Amino acid sequence: MTDRRSARILGAVLGGAVGDAMGHPTEFLSRDSILSTYGPQGVTGYELYWEEGGRRFAPYTDDTQMAEEVLRGLLEGRDRGLELEDTMMALGRRFVAWMHVPRGGHRAPGNACLAGCRALAAGTPWREAGAADAGGCGSVMRAYPFGLVFAADPARAERWAVEHSALTHRDPIALAACAAMAVGTRSALLGEGPEAVARAMIDAAGRYDRGTAGMMGRAQAEAVGGVGPEVTLERLRGWAAHEAIAATLYLFLRNPDDVGAAILEGANAGGDSDSLASMAGSLVGARAGLDALPAAWAADVERSAELQKLALLI
Repeated sequence: MTDRRSARILGAVLGGAVGDAMGHPTEFLSRDSILSTYGPQGVTGYELYWEEGGRRFAPYTDDTQMAEEVLRGLLEGRDRGLELEDTMMALGRRFVAWMHVPRGGHRAPGNACLAGCRALAAGTPWREAGAADAGGCGSVMRAYPFGLVFAADPARAERWAVEHSALTHRDPIALAACAAMAVGTRSALLGEGPEAVARAMIDAAGRYDRGTAGMMGRAQAEAVGGVGPEVTLERLRGWAAHEAIAATLYLFLRNPDDVGAAILEGANAGGDSDSLASMAGSLVGARAGLDALPAAWAADVERSAELQKLALLI
C-alpha cells in the first residue's frame, strides 16, 4: 500500500509528465485553433500517441526530459552527500548529455536551454552558463523536484532551485519563478491549504523579482474571483517564466484537488500549453496525490513505470 507522502510524490512526478503529454499537441496553437481542431471542449484526453517496442504511449516533451534529469541529479547528489557546487556541476553534465542524446529524442527544446547547454559544454562555469536576460520558462518547468527532494528543508529547496536556474536562465523573473515553484511544490506536498500554498509561492517570488510576485498576486485574485481561463490564460501564455508561474498558480487555485481539471485547462490554453499543463499537474498532483490523477492517463504516459520507480526513490 502506498502511504500518503508517497502518493503525493507520485502525483507530482506523474502529474507533470501527464500534463506535458496532454499539452504536447496543443503547444504553439492559439486557444481558437485548439477549439476548432479538437472540438468545443478542446482536448479532453491524449490526442497524440506514439508506438515503440509494441507499446502505445502518449509522449511528453523536453519539459519532462529535463525535469527527470534534475530529479536524477538531485537524488544522486543526495545519496553521495554532495553540496550545492558539486551537485550543480554534475547537473550541468547531465544537461550537456541531454542536449546531445535526449532520452527518446529531441522534443522542441527551447533556445535558452540549448544555449546554456552549449556554454556548459564549452567550459563556462555553471553560474554563468545561462544568459543574463534569459527569462523564458525553461528553468521553472523543471524546478518542481527541488520541492520534493528537499521538502524537509524549505530554505534549501528555494535556494538550490534558484541557483540551478543559472545553468540556462539568469533573468530575475526566471529565478523568482523557480523559487516559487519549488516552495509551492513543497507546501502542496505537505498538504497545506491552497491559500497557504499561494502565499508561500508569492512570497518566494518576491524575494527575487517584485514584478513576478505582482503578476502572481493578480492571477490569484482572478482565480478566487472566478475569472475564466479564456481571459487569464490568454494574457498569461506561459512563454516567459513570470507568466508561466502566475498561470500555474491560477490553475492550482482553480483546481486544488482536481489534477485532471488543472491539466486540461492548461493543455487547452493558447501558448506554451505543455509547460502550463505540466507545471499545474505537478503542483496539484503534489497536493492531491496519484489517486486524483485518472488511472488511464497515468498508465498511458510515456515511461510511466520508470517515472514511478524514480519517484519512489525520493
